[in-house]
Amino acid sequence: MYSSLLLTLLATSTKHVLGEKHHLYSGFFSGSQLYGIQFDDETSTLTVVNNITTNSSDGSKWIAIDERRENVYVASGASYNSYTITSDLGLTLASNLTISDTCANLNHITSLSSSPYTVFGAPYSTGCSGQAITVDQSGALKAIVGSITYRNSSGVHGLAVDTDGTFIYSADDMGDAVWVHSFDKTTGAVEEVQYLAAPRGANPRHLAVHPRGNYVYVVYEKANQLAVYSRDASTGKLTYTNTTYPLIPSGYTNTSSYWSDEVAFSVSSAESPKYLFASTRSIISTSSPGYVTAFSLDATTGAIQEQLFLSQTTGSGGSANSVSPAIFSEDYFAITDSGSNFIEVWQVSVDGSAATVVAHLDLDNGPANVVWYS
Repeated sequence: MYSSLLLTLLATSTKHVLGEKHHLYSGFFSGSQLYGIQFDDETSTLTVVNNITTNSSDGSKWIAIDERRENVYVASGASYNSYTITSDLGLTLASNLTISDTCANLNHITSLSSSPYTVFGAPYSTGCSGQAITVDQSGALKAIVGSITYRNSSGVHGLAVDTDGTFIYSADDMGDAVWVHSFDKTTGAVEEVQYLAAPRGANPRHLAVHPRGNYVYVVYEKANQLAVYSRDASTGKLTYTNTTYPLIPSGYTNTSSYWSDEVAFSVSSAESPKYLFASTRSIISTSSPGYVTAFSLDATTGAIQEQLFLSQTTGSGGSANSVSPAIFSEDYFAITDSGSNFIEVWQVSVDGSAATVVAHLDLDNGPANVVWYS
């Protein structure tokens, strides 16, 4: 692996030092490749340093990295795969778990940020359940121990877990709802806590639980809005606040030409992230740009203070426009574009009023999402 000194520095300091090289992995919607990529913030360049062949030809609809930065998890077809990170951003297959072929569209995967580092995943298929998966001491996927059940009309596209690992939140895109399930970290048992219908036609796609535990932010894909839900930390239950923020410019009448996509916190500060990022992709053509936005957050409560900017992306996003905040600075994030096959790194301005592209990398395939290793 890259030096233990690097990991120590990441754990003890969030200050960004110009002139560092950072590393990330990219998955792709099709094919059998994963890329290890280097971002040099001094030269503002992105470079492929490792082209990795995986054990699946079904693409990688979503990839995740564990908190210890030792494993990459891949959701692909009917298989969950875990890879051990080796030197030079290499990956070695460690384990493989399969689900029923009738639900063979695994689409999202995430993991607990603390022990026992359980992994959660879900297929984007009507009426299919999600999975809670244990890991061994090395972080490799071990066994499916819990089932996250939904309605027959449901199709979950995104998952998020609270900081304590006690509650699982699901964005039910097909079923127009948000779900809450409890999770027992000792037994692996999963139980339904709440079904909360979203506004008709909103189509919740992805969601994020603020580390402080007071709010869950949900992207309404079809409504092109970010919705605010308040959260009861003891019960895990949500209340829709009837507060939304636009993810395309106000006054747009062609809302059906856009689908909102991702929501993610800047991650340098574990308890009090500075920003909340969200994105929208254009579904007209690759020549029509999508949008990216950022919100400032109250450091104590996690409430949104202000929508700072709503900027056009340099491409449509294709099926993605997925935003992945850097782990070395709250002011950087990556965006994938599967329509025109590229990855970019963006930087938020000093005053937070805008963000601009600082690095661009053309690829030969459509990237789905990226995870930062360093």
